[in-house]
Amino acid sequence: MLNRRLCLAGITGASLSLMAGMARAADPLLIYADGILPGWWIGGWAKNTPQVPMEDQKPVEITMPGWSVFTLQTATPVDASPYKTLTLILHGGDAGKQEFALVARHGEKAVSQEMILKCQKGQWGRTDIPLNRMKIKAPFDSLVLQNKSGEAMAPFYLNYVLFQ
Repeated sequence: MLNRRLCLAGITGASLSLMAGMARAADPLLIYADGILPGWWIGGWAKNTPQVPMEDQKPVEITMPGWSVFTLQTATPVDASPYKTLTLILHGGDAGKQEFALVARHGEKAVSQEMILKCQKGQWGRTDIPLNRMKIKAPFDSLVLQNKSGEAMAPFYLNYVLFQ
């Protein structure tokens, strides 16, 4: 079973030591890790329960009826240009195989390509999205996860959202 420590090992070890030798890069931007970070809030109309005890973590449990949306939002738009990767750690719960779209938005306007993400059944999975693939073309104030089908999804869990 993949746990959060193993998922994060590549982030905290190799990438931080590599960053130390490089010209000053932007500090990593952590949005959710065992809870929402200051300056951010959860929105949308998908049912969610933040900080649900699960294994050694406190993810947000997300239940999405058909077409519903879960968002991570901030009042201060974020310039993604200093970052290379968006990392999310997801768990599919007992059902797994949930599939949803991820997009960056500024207000009501999408400012990135839509990415399709899938959860693994019964285990944590790390997803690293190269931002050159996501093509964020302007500052964003929300990350939107959307159930693109009319069918309800089984609950899934999100416990790590990081730009680096």
